[in-house]
Amino acid sequence: MGVAVKESGDKRSILLDGDLTLQNAESLRKALLKALVESDDVSLVFKNVRDVDLSCLQLLCSAHRSAARLQKRLAIEGAVPKAFKDVADEAGYCRLKGCKLDRDKSCLWISVAGGNHE
Repeated sequence: MGVAVKESGDKRSILLDGDLTLQNAESLRKALLKALVESDDVSLVFKNVRDVDLSCLQLLCSAHRSAARLQKRLAIEGAVPKAFKDVADEAGYCRLKGCKLDRDKSCLWISVAGGNHE
């Protein structure tokens, strides 16, 4: 998996390319931490995602909760791959309402489920 952090002004975009699995969890964790330290606005961009496992979902959920606690924003930008949607749905992550920390209406799992944040 390739993980790259792209800077654009005060915003950071994490480009996720390839497999989002346990073997790549550490590089994803480091990219999330770096982006959240450097910016108040971080987006996730999926590219060529083929395989996804629970470790990735847990990392992303934890990062989103951390961002919310720090009053920062972590959100998905662009299309969500079918492989990601399927695993998130099977694992029970997709939802219609964010957790109590989701004050800025950016819950990742509502976006993955195809819902809106109203």
